[in-house]
Amino acid sequence: MTRTRSIAILALVAVAYVAITTLYLLGARDVADEDAPPPPSGGVLVSLDLDGLRGETYSLETRVSIEPDAALLDSTGELTGAVTVEVRPAANTGTATFAQGTRAGSAPVTLYLDGDIRQWPFDRYEAAGLTVVATIDDGTGRTTVPVAVTVTDSMPSWVAGLVDDGTGPVTITAERTTETVAFAVVLCLVLVALPVLTLFVSVATLLGRKQFLPPIVTWFAVMLFAVLPIRNLFPGAPPLGSRVDYVVVLWVVFGLAVSLVLYVTAWWRQGP
Repeated sequence: MTRTRSIAILALVAVAYVAITTLYLLGARDVADEDAPPPPSGGVLVSLDLDGLRGETYSLETRVSIEPDAALLDSTGELTGAVTVEVRPAANTGTATFAQGTRAGSAPVTLYLDGDIRQWPFDRYEAAGLTVVATIDDGTGRTTVPVAVTVTDSMPSWVAGLVDDGTGPVTITAERTTETVAFAVVLCLVLVALPVLTLFVSVATLLGRKQFLPPIVTWFAVMLFAVLPIRNLFPGAPPLGSRVDYVVVLWVVFGLAVSLVLYVTAWWRQGP
């Protein structure tokens, strides 16, 4: 029976390894963004390149770039007027200006996010109700031009999308990739395994089924101090007080502490 259980455990570990590795490789292969649409006639295609998501500060770091229509460019491919793009609402100015007579570059814009990082690793975010307005100033006055919006996801471990029905404000959504969630779940299972093992040993010793061995006390201490390093490996670094701390980490620490108390009690009972 022991051999059968050992084989089953090894098989379970192998299956988990293959599953997570496969998810990671499939996710790494599927990193290409969809082809961007062409700029509207007489307008600009505004691209929001997502650089970073900070759930603890509810902010989304982006870089705004434009692809102007040929009507806004001269024969050398430079802008015939200064193009200004405004993204609202934004945490900073939300304005990017591309000077006349230059080739369009990019400018940073920070957007507000709605979400809850305490739901890690199943947290989901969105920047809703975004309006993007572009104007061109050729020296005679500022004119509003048509705008199309696209999103480029440059954030590792995240899947981002754009909700745009073409009739009004747009919404950017972001959630963790499947392989990132799987990695987080496995780390939580590793933490849960620690008190399960120590409780098994301490209860067996307390009941007299196993002999008390002083070096095992050190093993309990090592297990206890291993919790924080494993906790710091959580992808996305959820802040202290997240749901995972109350559901997993707190009870892991509690279980390890109880194991140590039970083992010391066994020492007291079995000692001379």
